[in-house]
Amino acid sequence: MIGQTTDETFDWGLDDSDQADDANPLAAVEPVCLRLLNQLHAEAVQLATRFMESMLQAREAHPYKERGSIGVRVRRSSAARAAPGVFLIEWFRVRGQRRTDYIPRGAGHRYSLRAFGRIEPWERALIEIYEPRFAEIRVLLHQIGILRRQARHLSDALGRWEGD
Repeated sequence: MIGQTTDETFDWGLDDSDQADDANPLAAVEPVCLRLLNQLHAEAVQLATRFMESMLQAREAHPYKERGSIGVRVRRSSAARAAPGVFLIEWFRVRGQRRTDYIPRGAGHRYSLRAFGRIEPWERALIEIYEPRFAEIRVLLHQIGILRRQARHLSDALGRWEGD
């Protein structure tokens, strides 16, 4: 019987009755991604607020010349092609009244301490407390982006396959 095929050979146990009429992977993935992004955004904003509060308290305890200039912001992406819910966690340096310079992160999801340049020891201590969690959130943002892209690619491929 080797080499012969029967109708049973092609029956792989695919039961279409369990699938929704519009089995679009993107439609299934997107609401979950948005919920996760909103949770991550809320946590990032809370962490950034705590950092800024800690930084302001520490600044008051130091002389003017040791006041520090590092801050962190969480903002929704303003890019035209950005997917809904996407946000950025960025460190910056205050250069004057209403003027800040973005600190480039470099490769990876974590800012190295070297990226901050000259900082006060108390600033370094605060950054070392908050940056590891910010880096974890950035990794999750990256993974959610990959999941969304893969769901979109799968949806497109299924659309082409069903169109045949």
